[in-house]
Amino acid sequence: MATVGSCSGHEEEDVLLDGHAYIGNKPNHTTAVDFTRNSERLVASFWRAPPPLPSTLYVYSPDISDPAAFSEAPRIIRMVRGFILFRVVIRSRHRFCIPMEDFDYFVYNVHGRALYRITNPAPLSFHDDVVGLLPRPFRTSARCSVAALVPTPNPSVFALHVFHSDIGRWASTQVVLKDPQQDFPIKIPRNARRLLSHYPSTEITIGGEGGTMGWVDLWRGIPLCDILSPDPVLRGVPLPLPRVLFKPDGEISSDHFGCPKPFRRITFINRPDGRPCLRFVDLDVSCTRLPDEDESGRPSFWFDSWSVITWSDFKMSNSFDDWKNDCMPVHADIIILKEQMRMQLLEYKLLRKKPSQDSKSVSTNAERKLENLWVSQPTPSMLPPNIVYLIARAEFMHPKAYVLAVDMIKREVHGVTEFGTMRELAPDIICIPGSVSQHKVSLAISQVESRSRSRSPVEEGYGGGSTRRESYMIP
Repeated sequence: MATVGSCSGHEEEDVLLDGHAYIGNKPNHTTAVDFTRNSERLVASFWRAPPPLPSTLYVYSPDISDPAAFSEAPRIIRMVRGFILFRVVIRSRHRFCIPMEDFDYFVYNVHGRALYRITNPAPLSFHDDVVGLLPRPFRTSARCSVAALVPTPNPSVFALHVFHSDIGRWASTQVVLKDPQQDFPIKIPRNARRLLSHYPSTEITIGGEGGTMGWVDLWRGIPLCDILSPDPVLRGVPLPLPRVLFKPDGEISSDHFGCPKPFRRITFINRPDGRPCLRFVDLDVSCTRLPDEDESGRPSFWFDSWSVITWSDFKMSNSFDDWKNDCMPVHADIIILKEQMRMQLLEYKLLRKKPSQDSKSVSTNAERKLENLWVSQPTPSMLPPNIVYLIARAEFMHPKAYVLAVDMIKREVHGVTEFGTMRELAPDIICIPGSVSQHKVSLAISQVESRSRSRSPVEEGYGGGSTRRESYMIP
């Protein structure tokens, strides 16, 4: 594998980007313009905020007077080192299950103020989960590569689809898993056989001269590929085994191995000491199904406990032994809440004080402690390395989401902020982790602080994503 490294000459900082762009005109020093396939101008602006506050991508078109022309909220697919890959769809004939050929895909270089529409990959077809973004050496352009890795019936062969912006077209080839990951160190139970097959659920970009990218099955491992190599091959890197395999109580169910994204996440970190690494975080949640339903008729759960653990891998070989625990698992019931943080959580109605003696309904009136929150989507921080961000809700499927910042070393809640109000019943991702150069993008604190003050009827008309917290009308 090529030597890894950042495409930026400056130190990177974390961002937590809202997974759907806001529809509205909010220009700043990052604003860039390009054209859709129908020659409509599309304007993109990025507003950064320090985590746990969410950063925001604004998208609008001065050539479109009716905001309903956007068939759905623009979706961010990936953010890597100040580059954002997103898709928009305008005036689609399909209301649901919009086909890939209807989308316009854009790469936005926040640092270089460049917006670049890439060629639609149709007739190729693949899910957003298998699409990755590789920034290339640049000055003010959006030069980059976009790649997707798709499994084939042969578990050792994958289809690699690559778009290079300097060439301007998609190319496809088959790549072979030349160096598979190490065999599992334990016998995999019958109900956990999902672990024996690779189904990518996200992508990580490592970079370097070879353009190393990895397609991550968060339950299993990562095939790494140098996509800039003239003869690319795959090599496997395993992930830490799911903790459910080591639980002494109860049988393992195949239900434990559904979509992993609410519980596991990985990131690549260019450390200041020059030692790049993979950082992986695993969230374990214990809950009980309640006999009653919530107000909307959906299943109701009581969350008993949750815990978080992180690992780091500095070697990125095919061995499980490369992964080292950063610390002991942090359990919610031992996390420290300082008084100011406790008051903030009570104000957000995430915590609830012990009810009076005459309360009857367990699901609506029981005392709610930190361990009783529905938490998901753990995200490891780049700097400082001891922080893990969690999406938190008061109850299962509650539309309002918050971000908790948990200090894994001090075992305390480091910060909390409102993230947004979801309109979808079960969004798979509502925040996209990424990074920007701390020397090139300034903060937008005043904009973030005003998000909760008003909502635009225009913006609330879009299906999917967060309910928008500011009013920005399309002129």
